[in-house]
Amino acid sequence: MRGALITGSKILDVALSSDQIDHFVSYLALLSQWNDTFNLTSISDPVAVVRLHFLDSLAITPFLDKSGPLLDIGSGAGFPGMPLKIVFPSMAITLLEPRRKRANFLRALIRHLQIKDVNIIEGRVEDLTTKLAGSFSTVALRAVGNLDFLLPLLRPLLQPGGKCLVMHGPKGKDYFRSLSTLAPKQGFSEIKIHEYVIPLGSESRTVLVLS
Repeated sequence: MRGALITGSKILDVALSSDQIDHFVSYLALLSQWNDTFNLTSISDPVAVVRLHFLDSLAITPFLDKSGPLLDIGSGAGFPGMPLKIVFPSMAITLLEPRRKRANFLRALIRHLQIKDVNIIEGRVEDLTTKLAGSFSTVALRAVGNLDFLLPLLRPLLQPGGKCLVMHGPKGKDYFRSLSTLAPKQGFSEIKIHEYVIPLGSESRTVLVLS
């Protein structure tokens, strides 16, 4: 597991310290423990968790404003927000998760890792857009559902010059192209689609960058 994490992060040009590696190992241990009861992820193999959750989360590193606050919408078991927080400890992170059991896991994870400056909000973005307006330099979404519904809610959350990063599977490119006319109407001036392959495997992914 450590070997996959170290090798995969180097492929992504992300350097991990020994303390950060230990954080990921502890993260995986707690996730495995909770997953037996709460089914936080369908992936149970440790190396697969490293690749398909940890490394996939870190793949959006080139698009981040690493000095500004990040909002992770629908964080689930903490992806992509928590792996990014481990790598960039000075970045303020807000994890938004509507499901009680998963929000409780995130609270337990923060205590377990003793990581500071992480805000966990149990709720839905549509109920919090006004409260959180203009608070973030980056908004990230991973494996989201109805982006047509969510897109109008995202722009108000961003600070001037902020970015929205929408992570999707291999079919994301075609799906994102269908949004090319909708995004400018919601205040996004630049739209870019990036494809990548998760390290140490062949799974393709797509990230939509809305500026």
